[in-house]
Amino acid sequence: MTEQPPPYGEPYGQPPGPPPGGPYDPRWGYGPPGVPHGPQYPPPRNDDTTWAIFAYVGMLVISFLAPLIIYLVKMRESPFIRFHAAQALNLQITLLIHFLAVGAVCVPVTIATESPWFLIPLAFPYLEALFGQWVFLILGAVKAGKGQIYRFPTFFCFRMVR
Repeated sequence: MTEQPPPYGEPYGQPPGPPPGGPYDPRWGYGPPGVPHGPQYPPPRNDDTTWAIFAYVGMLVISFLAPLIIYLVKMRESPFIRFHAAQALNLQITLLIHFLAVGAVCVPVTIATESPWFLIPLAFPYLEALFGQWVFLILGAVKAGKGQIYRFPTFFCFRMVR
């Protein structure tokens, strides 16, 4: 009985993994070393960082309208502004979804039982919106001011607007 190679792994006669220092071979995946993952954006221009900061700070003044207006006006001019405005808008939409989902479960039970105690779970998305929003707005504004891309955790910011 001859030994058969496993259906996975390295073919016979080939070294394990890409050759060190050699050219990139797509069979090994992940790309060449030193290449960052994720979408690459050109470096921001002078006013790009200002508009990206306004997308976050404007949420404190006029809620979701600031990132929405900046997104619609500037989305074709700069991918950097588009990313940060979309992320700020996604943060607001996600927090609204969290609040509405918990409310959809708690409010009917409260009405049926006529007991306000079932509204207590609404405190969690409220606190999330109150404190989490401030933390992520400040974090996003600081990163945008430095000209960096920072993606919020998915639980707090679903990517609906791209």
